[in-house]
Amino acid sequence: MKAKRVLLIDDDYLPIQYYISRLEKNNYEVLHYLNPDDAFAYIEKERPCLDGIVLDIMLPPGRKYKNMPTNQGLKTGSFLLKDLLELYPKVPVVVLTNVRNPKTLAEFTESDLLKVAFKPDCPPKKLAELLDELLSPNVNNMRG
Repeated sequence: MKAKRVLLIDDDYLPIQYYISRLEKNNYEVLHYLNPDDAFAYIEKERPCLDGIVLDIMLPPGRKYKNMPTNQGLKTGSFLLKDLLELYPKVPVVVLTNVRNPKTLAEFTESDLLKVAFKPDCPPKKLAELLDELLSPNVNNMRG
C-alpha cells in the first residue's frame, strides 16, 4: 500500500514530532517544514503531489509574508492557507492549532476539505484518524 503524502507546516518542533511519528505509523509520508518559506521553497522546486495538508495558524511570517498583516505571526496561517489552496484546491487541509481567537478562526470555514482541530483536543492518534477520514475514498478527494 502506497503511503499518503502529507505536507505539515508547524514551528512547534518537539511537540509536532509526536504527530509525525503517529502519521508515519499510519502509512503517511510526512513532509514537515517549520515555516512557510521553507515549505514554499520545497513546493516550487519539487512540485510534489500531495494527499493532504496540515498547518498551524500561528507561524513566523518569514520573507514570504513579511509585508502582510500577519499580526506578528498570529495570522500567518490564513495567508499560507490561501496560497496553498491556489496550488492544491482539492487537497484536504487540517488546521491544527492552539489559536482559539474567534476573529482569527472566522477565516477558516470548515468544509468537506477543511477541518480545524485544536492541539489540546487533538492528540496524534486523533489527527491520524481525522486525516484518514478526510482522505477516505468516500470523500470526493483529488490530488493537486
